[in-house]
This record gives sequence, C-alpha cells and structure tokens, in this order.
Amino acid sequence: MWVKSLREETTFLRLAKVYKGPLFCAYVALVMLLLFLAPQVASFSKSGAADAKGASTSQAIPTIIAFSPYPPMLHPIRIGLQTRVSSIRVVVWSPGAVFVNGRAVFALKPQMMYSLSPGKITELATGQSYPLPFDQRAIVSAPDYRVWTNNKWWNGCLEVISLANGITSVNVLDLEYYLQGVVPSEMPSSWAAEALKCQAVAARSYAWAHIGAGSKWKSEGFDLVPDVRDQAYKGLAAEAPSTNAATWQTRGLILKNADKVKPGFYRAWVGDDFENLNIRKTPVPQARLEKLTGVKDIVGVTVMSFDAQGNAHAMQVMGRNPKDSRQVYGVALARTLGLATAGILDVREEGDNWVFTYRGPGNGARGMSQHGANMLAKRGWRFDQILQQYYQDNDGKLRLGFIPGYMYPPPRMAGQKLAKQPQLTFSKGSLVDTGDASAKSKAEAEDTSSEKSGTTSGGRTNKENNNNN
Repeated sequence: MWVKSLREETTFLRLAKVYKGPLFCAYVALVMLLLFLAPQVASFSKSGAADAKGASTSQAIPTIIAFSPYPPMLHPIRIGLQTRVSSIRVVVWSPGAVFVNGRAVFALKPQMMYSLSPGKITELATGQSYPLPFDQRAIVSAPDYRVWTNNKWWNGCLEVISLANGITSVNVLDLEYYLQGVVPSEMPSSWAAEALKCQAVAARSYAWAHIGAGSKWKSEGFDLVPDVRDQAYKGLAAEAPSTNAATWQTRGLILKNADKVKPGFYRAWVGDDFENLNIRKTPVPQARLEKLTGVKDIVGVTVMSFDAQGNAHAMQVMGRNPKDSRQVYGVALARTLGLATAGILDVREEGDNWVFTYRGPGNGARGMSQHGANMLAKRGWRFDQILQQYYQDNDGKLRLGFIPGYMYPPPRMAGQKLAKQPQLTFSKGSLVDTGDASAKSKAEAEDTSSEKSGTTSGGRTNKENNNNN
C-alpha cells in the first residue's frame, strides 16, 4: 500500500523519469530503510517507561544503540567471575547499555558505578533502577568492549544470570583475547619470548579442552573460572606487549594427542588463596584509605596495571561520585600501608575495611615446567623444542595442531581497538597521579633495585630458583 501511495506523488514520478538504473534503486532502498526504522526509533523512545513498569525508577534509552552486545568472536569462551553472590558492581569505560534478548533496555553512563542484584540493576549515585529477567541472561556491554566488575577491568562483555538464590556474572570474549589476560597472569611478562610462547600454547590447549562439553562448570553456565581451579586470568590490567605478541605469534596453536587436544597441564600458578602459598591479607579501615588517597566515600579499589615484576603499578580508587575517583601509585600505597610486598592480588570491601590480598615475601612461581621453560629459552631453545621437552608422546615426538579457523594466519580480529592507556607518572614522593609526564617517582626507581640484585617477580632470588630447578 505504501509503495502505491508513493508512486502517486508528483515528486516521486519526476524522480522516476529523471533517475534510472542503480541511482533510482538506491533511492527506493533509502525510502524503504527510513520507513522501516521509523517505528523502531519510536519504540526506543518509549521502551524505558514501558519495560520498567513496576520498578521504582527507570532510565530509558535516549537513542538507538549502534553496537552489538557481544564483541566479534571466532571462538567464544565464558569465564565465571562471580557465582551466586548477593550482588555485583559494574562500571563501563564508555557509554554502554544493558541488553535483554538482543535489545538495549537500560543506558549505562561511563565510569558510573551500578549495582546488580537478582532481578534488578541500580545506579548507585541516583538510585535509578531497572528490572532484570530471571528467565534469560542480561548483557552488560559498551562499544569498546571493556567492563569493570569483581575489582578488575575485563575485555569483552558481561553476561548476568539472575537466580532466586543469587546472581552470577560471566565474562564473554574471544579465546585469543582471553589468553592475552592469562599468559601474563601465569608467567611474568618479562620472561624470555620463547617461554611466553610455550605458556600461550599450554594455556590455549587447556582452555580448548575445557570449553563447552569438556567444562566442569557447564551446570553453572560458563566454561572456566579465573583462578587456580582452572587458569589464572587477571583481565586487562595484566596484559603486556610481550605476552600479547606471544599469544598472537602462536594464535590457534594447540597440543595434540592423536586427534584430540592435549589439555596442556602445567604447574606454578602465582599467588592465590586456593594454593598453599605464602599469601597475606591486611585489612585497611575505610577512613584511613580515604585520608591517604583523598577519595571520599570509596566504593571500589582495583589494580589497573602491573609492572614487569608483578607489582601493582597503577591503582584506581573509585568514589561514589565519579569526580572524586583517582589513580594512585600501587607500590607507594603498599609501602605506606605497611604491606610486605607490592604484589597486590586483590582488594575487597569487608564491612568498614578494605582487605588487601598480596604476595608474601619469598612467594614465587613454584612450577618446574615454567621456570624450566624460561631457562631453556634463555639458552636459545625454540618454543617448539621446549614444548617437546615437556609434552612429547611415548614415541618422543611433539604433536601440534590448530583449532578450527586457524590453519592459516588469519587477519587481526575486527573488534573495537582498545585505546592505549597513557603511561602513568607520579610526582616525587606522592601517591596520587599528578599527570606530570616529566616527573618520576623516587619510590618507583627504588623498586627496580630488587631486579638488579637478582630478585625475580615472585620474590625469590635467581640463585634459589636455579637450585630448585
């Protein structure tokens, strides 16, 4: 009917006579597109009030959300960050949204803290809320595919599962991007390049063997967990150029056993409560932390980046008001708080305190395979020679293969390219980032002296490591 009415218009007839061929077809396509989008635009403007019926307040989507809730993925992997907890907190780096059934239903402001509980998401600063479904997953996402939760920034997006007895958060991203957060979490990024390649192949093999049907967590709705029960995975803060290169240079490569993947088990996860390692915890009163950092009403503390020795380099202290949030130098903060090391693994809120979990002195990577790989790499061995040393079959041969889609070098992933984070610099003797690029912290310089004296990233001396190997 609408095509017939358009043809009756004088303007349209005049255009039909003048423009022929592809140009006229393009005009018709444009008219059809506009007519198709008109009701969609109208529905978005009304969706907030309609879908939030029964909620205290709502935040309608003001414009069309022009990005997919999921990042581009060749082989998706789901990491269970939190399971059946009473609530979780999330932050996005750029303006994002909560999606339900592929449709954006709630807008997310950049660097604003949100609380998710079973059946609801709430903006902490304003109290605005929106209901979440119990029968399907909600997706927290932003166009740059970065999301903060569980005290870390993660690549990809976040799936939220609302259950009657709690809420579960799942980090969803491509397998190769997941490995960029695993390799430096399992092996120091300052180690030899060939050793890092070995770690990338072993970690990829383990992950590929435990995705989907091979997962012990499939009943919970995800593939792996980010700690020593599977593999250490510390998200965006852990990523480094050296380990990203090792992941990219071995992309898709896995260990094979006949026609099956070899899980690629390895030892030496560094610092976690699930291992019998020298881990320490120190509670810090909120009032003291606020005084030291100058941030009022602290609602989140997280490590943004680690240095090559595994120490917390930049830390983010978030206030209830985003304007109060600050970046602080992690090594100086650890020293001021009296922590034994600056290897801060986690910071969590417990009552009126913020509990810092960190490596104790002398706590290092204990697995012979990882230290042995680094030693062989320093002697000039290639990564495939090192892998053969540990993963050869009974006939003495190493068998490698590719996961589907990686038989030939693929183009770089087409997802949104993450903006480079500026190198943080700190004024002399100060905790808080001043933005003065010409200033270098005296404390930062002092910490490099441990490397010169032969101390590894885990806190053990090279002599001790050589003796153990």
